[in-house]
Amino acid sequence: MATTRILSAALAIAAISAVARSQSAPPELIALAGKARLDGNVSAWCRGEFRGKTPAYAVAISDESGGGRYVIIKRDASVVKLAAFAGTADLSCYTPAQARELDRSIRDSEGVHGTVTLRWSTTVVCGFVDDTHSICWQYSPVRQAFVKVGEWIT
Repeated sequence: MATTRILSAALAIAAISAVARSQSAPPELIALAGKARLDGNVSAWCRGEFRGKTPAYAVAISDESGGGRYVIIKRDASVVKLAAFAGTADLSCYTPAQARELDRSIRDSEGVHGTVTLRWSTTVVCGFVDDTHSICWQYSPVRQAFVKVGEWIT
């Protein structure tokens, strides 16, 4: 029992340290990552309003193999997995207006193929799952899950 508590504390400290080393993470994210006991390094993050006006964080957790996973960390420190990624993390959060502009840019581009179709008035999170393929998600209040709302290939 004492060993379990010591291991849990060590994992929490490691998660906090990983976030602290990342791109100037705010104290709230550092605390949430500690509570969530994330394994791996936080290599990218952005904040958004995924479920109405409730802020949360989209986070890229990199592992030793050179890839990782994109997750959402909610205010209660629960974690929702979005997708695995290979290589370096590239993660962005977009307001609805920014996501519409992104979609216009993709459609107008000759070298980029895809779309981003907003379905709700909440933040859209996009992440490259490999060097050329990005996927975008938005929270569905009906399904109570994050759903794919777009993708593009460069």
